[in-house]
Amino acid sequence: MKRKELKIILIIALTLVFSQIIQASSIRDSVHQGNSLYESGHFNDALKEYDQALIDQPQAQEPKFNKANCYFQLDDLAQAIDLYNEVAAETKDMQLVAKAKYNLGNCYFQRGVKQKDSNLQKALEDLQTSITFWRSALEINPENEKAAKNIEVARLIIKDIIDQINKQEQEQQQQAEKQRQLQEKLKELAEQQKALAQKTQQINNDANEGKISQQQAGEGYKQQSQEQSQLRSETDQTLQQMQQQDPNTPQPTQMQQAERELEQAMGKQFDAENKLNTSEGAAAKQSQDEAAEYIENALKKLSEDNQQTQQQQQQEQQGQTQQPREPNQPGREQQQQKEQKAVAAQDKTAQEILNKEQKEKEQRQILQRGGFQKVEKDW
Repeated sequence: MKRKELKIILIIALTLVFSQIIQASSIRDSVHQGNSLYESGHFNDALKEYDQALIDQPQAQEPKFNKANCYFQLDDLAQAIDLYNEVAAETKDMQLVAKAKYNLGNCYFQRGVKQKDSNLQKALEDLQTSITFWRSALEINPENEKAAKNIEVARLIIKDIIDQINKQEQEQQQQAEKQRQLQEKLKELAEQQKALAQKTQQINNDANEGKISQQQAGEGYKQQSQEQSQLRSETDQTLQQMQQQDPNTPQPTQMQQAERELEQAMGKQFDAENKLNTSEGAAAKQSQDEAAEYIENALKKLSEDNQQTQQQQQQEQQGQTQQPREPNQPGREQQQQKEQKAVAAQDKTAQEILNKEQKEKEQRQILQRGGFQKVEKDW
């Protein structure tokens, strides 16, 4: 009976051993196949192989790391970041931790440069984060020359971004000062226009009540016409100041509306001049009132534009190209010679990376202009 029990136990043990061997072989095959697909650029297919390996052995870190590499290549940086973080936190292999942190630096670097033209503050934050991860990788592996070079590349871009942010802030301050001066000028023009209308009304009342002669009224109207002409000239100068801006920068809607209001005001000012010259006091006064109203409308629109600009700047503050080297990928001993060549081809200098990104950026610009030159990768 004992022999039979021992025989059963032995069979079960051998079965478990063989099962583990078969499972380990299956995992190696999946990873090996995934690596081959990765090297040939079939990243979605490689993902399926790595997923299969993780189904067979959920705690395996190599297929998870390689899966993150695929997401990096597919430009799904959020997925790549999550997986690299998991590997760095779960693995006991410090070399793999170093590689995961290096690739996290790559992810944040790439995400940062993608935002360089749209959100400088977020780009700056991501690039600073990339340096943090590369430094962590260097603490584990001080001989990682690529991490050290990437830090220098990121620093150069950060310096450029900081310069751009400072320039933007300076331009925003100048624009805010210009807006303030324009608002003060419009307020002054509106007050002067109202004062002219009151004078015109007074002359008209005095003439109707017989306090002054028609000749005296006419002389008063002519004087008013000259003052109205001078005020129209000042209004025109203010309008020209509002229109002075970068032709490549679209004007806000409120600014366009303010300009139209001023144009309407100038038309009413011109009407008032003509009516004053022909001693039509009541009609001139009506045109002057309408001119003052248009100027006040322009002031209101300009104030709305200023408030909207300030809100946008606050949102941006609370919240704008180069591509890093390819991620490291371990576990490829089976294809060592072939894959060493592939890795060597990816091991570019910082300047080569900069040149590649600039070339792709120029190609994208050509396509946007209606060209037919193919872009290698639109990120």
